[in-house]
Amino acid sequence: MTAELPRGLPINLATAMQLAGARPLDIAATTAQVEQALALQLQARALWIPNLNAGVDYSRHDGVQQNIFTGVNFRKGRQSVFAAGGPSLSVGLADAIFAPLAARRVVASRRADVQTARNDSLFTVTQVFFELQAARGRLLGVGASLVRAERLVDFAKGLAPSLIPPLEINRAVTELQSLRQFQQASIRDWRTASARLAEVLLLDSATLLEPIEPPFLQVTLVPCERSADELMPIALNSRPEIASRRELVAAAEQFLRREKSRPLLPNLIVTSPATTNGLLAAGNFSAGPNHSMGSNGSRFDIDVAAVWQLQNAGVGNIGLIRQRRAERDVASIELTRIVFRVRSDVAQAVARLQTSRIRIVETEEGVRQAIESADKNFIGLRETTRPAGELLRLIVRPQEVVQAIDALNTAYLNYAGAVNEHNAAQFEVYRALGQPAQWVTNQQVPTAHPAPAPAPVPAPVPAPPRAAAASSDGVRPR
Repeated sequence: MTAELPRGLPINLATAMQLAGARPLDIAATTAQVEQALALQLQARALWIPNLNAGVDYSRHDGVQQNIFTGVNFRKGRQSVFAAGGPSLSVGLADAIFAPLAARRVVASRRADVQTARNDSLFTVTQVFFELQAARGRLLGVGASLVRAERLVDFAKGLAPSLIPPLEINRAVTELQSLRQFQQASIRDWRTASARLAEVLLLDSATLLEPIEPPFLQVTLVPCERSADELMPIALNSRPEIASRRELVAAAEQFLRREKSRPLLPNLIVTSPATTNGLLAAGNFSAGPNHSMGSNGSRFDIDVAAVWQLQNAGVGNIGLIRQRRAERDVASIELTRIVFRVRSDVAQAVARLQTSRIRIVETEEGVRQAIESADKNFIGLRETTRPAGELLRLIVRPQEVVQAIDALNTAYLNYAGAVNEHNAAQFEVYRALGQPAQWVTNQQVPTAHPAPAPAPVPAPVPAPPRAAAASSDGVRPR
């Protein structure tokens, strides 16, 4: 091959899958959402706990006051300082009971979302990885075709003009140039797939990644013989998306129960009448008339109340109940949509897996036949026959070799596409079933039977027959 292929940083499928679970941002984002949900759950559980307050309250009055016993106004100034602390609480029992239950469901939903992100990240990485492998497979195939095309051009140029017309040389050169263009396109596909893989793995996108595995590696995670009906129950019981939506439906149900119970359960209120804000209950109280503070001593005041409330005379409660019921219905609809999406994912993935397996068998045979055809055409290219008189004719003409080389490149193209589709479908089925990504990132991935060996380079072609070979002393047909 005249073109010099680039060299990349070695990487294998196992390393890419491990990085898929450790590096991508989607997993980090969903993990942060779990921490956020845990924080909200902690707040919901702490609704029963009163606030603890501490501070200083200063009060000053000048001017007229009313005697609370006689109703007569009198003029007297006063001031006080209260250095104190104490508890305060204002919580509805409906919130304290049902908010922690709903928060627990939300936490479970967010944890299921983390597993979904792991599975999606693994799926994305493997799809891009196998696109990279498919580009390298096409590059290998065009390389095997290029070797033959280059030798065909050299051989055709050495043939006597009486054996082939000049257009045969043009046809061979055109095929060579076409294959070189296809080779550059395959290198481009390799580079672009490498940049996408590096982006997903949070690596330097300018680094060219080169998989260690052979380009036609075949991965087996799920037997191809399993039908969609067999796999559907596994998916419905294992997909984390379904589990997440179920938890959100349960959380919405808890919120609905809270609003239905709110008018029946009181609000607990703990305050202190010692100050106007009700936050300071016990401490040292200093007071006196006008500008003096001659009296001080300890003080403790606390009020505890249970208050039943109908918001907006009950109309507000009805609105809240209807709102929560609608939110529950929306969550249920989303759950149904996810279930049907999972069913579709399994059916599509199984269809791709089964058809890709058939394609691999057929394209493997196509590659073997194309290799044999190309090599036999090279052998026939040096054989001649004498159909009549002194006329010498090639048994296999260069144009037939061009067709064989083109068929070889097409066979490799189809084979690379079939292997890529099979590998991608394997991980698509695995993801559709909801199987944890950690199961394959922590163990060796089983592989199928070895792929066919690359097309061998043809043996050196003997010198082409010259016009002198057609002398009267005879060249017998071969």
